[in-house]
Amino acid sequence: MTRAVPLDRWTPLLLLFAACSDVGGESRDPEAAPDRPVTTNPPSPAVAGMGAAAGSAGNAGTGQQGAAPVAGSAAMPATAGSAALDADVPMPDATVPETDPPPGEDGGPLEIAFACPGGKIAAGMNSLVVGSLTRAFYTELPSNMSGPVGIVFSWHGFNDAGSDGDAAGWRNADEVDANADPANPVIVVTPFDVDFEIPVGLDWQFDQPTSATNVDLAFFEAMVGCFNAQYDIDPTRIYSYGFSAGSVMSSLIHSAYPKLVSAIVCVSGMWFNDQAQVDLIQLLPVAGTWPLLDARDGGTVLLTHGGPGDVTVLNIANLENMAQAAFPYLKANGRLVVDCPHGGGHTLHPELSTEHVMRFFAEHRGGEPSPYASGVLSGYPSSCSLRLP
Repeated sequence: MTRAVPLDRWTPLLLLFAACSDVGGESRDPEAAPDRPVTTNPPSPAVAGMGAAAGSAGNAGTGQQGAAPVAGSAAMPATAGSAALDADVPMPDATVPETDPPPGEDGGPLEIAFACPGGKIAAGMNSLVVGSLTRAFYTELPSNMSGPVGIVFSWHGFNDAGSDGDAAGWRNADEVDANADPANPVIVVTPFDVDFEIPVGLDWQFDQPTSATNVDLAFFEAMVGCFNAQYDIDPTRIYSYGFSAGSVMSSLIHSAYPKLVSAIVCVSGMWFNDQAQVDLIQLLPVAGTWPLLDARDGGTVLLTHGGPGDVTVLNIANLENMAQAAFPYLKANGRLVVDCPHGGGHTLHPELSTEHVMRFFAEHRGGEPSPYASGVLSGYPSSCSLRLP
């Protein structure tokens, strides 16, 4: 069940997600991150920091308004995200009504109910017209498309789209691969942002809880709808992965569609529907609306965090502290957590490989309990442990 809390306008998030490091340039050497003991009992929330986002300089591939769908385009003309929002996205100041129940809410089989706005999706760069915006994304198709396939959405961190708009650096750095598990092929999708700025969000839109007012949730629904219309998609195998600001986007996706996207990987992020985490923000107060988590929905989160050095510029956001605050929140809301700490700061876990991430996705199905619920976790780095709800 997805619910919403009363809406206030978000106050400016100046520099909130500005990064201290470039994910594409960080060392993936396991020796770079010392082992850190972990327990399976959630610690008490820590007392500082907030945020997410890192990346190389440049803008995401953004869209031109009112254009026809163009499949496989090489690049998209840039449109300022703040201007697009002012022109096209209503910002209500009243209480947001409850959203429609997600697929599978009634206990029946999961189904994809999203419509495709039109257009064909091919391997490589693609675009869809969603509302008045043309949105770009990169698609990697698995070699084996003979049967049902899953989808993994990979949300880049702040400015990780690169100056050419194709997020090549991010796609090389992330830990997802369409062909990593031939028995469980997936389509890997790298969406591109529309350069949202404060007070709306940073790259991605974080201030609205439903696709009616959040252009990135509408974009997600359109992509899923078009993949489902064109390919044989397994609705129990739709996943989300994100780093930093992209990790926050994955948390929002799971919050908005907890049944459809029940297994996610969050790398150095946070949850804006947890007041304890919002209260940890340094210097800048935040108020807004996300769908609340419901323990009855369940779900599984693989969460990585980089120790004391996992911070944003000016120490406005300490993502290690955010992770510690997230553990009791996720436990109280019925989420099983695979906790993978490291000491490398604001970057990907140096010991967590593509094989680990893709195994995590392959072992989880929407509508089914996690196989890790027995309390046994094997095949992951020794730094990882289970936190059961």
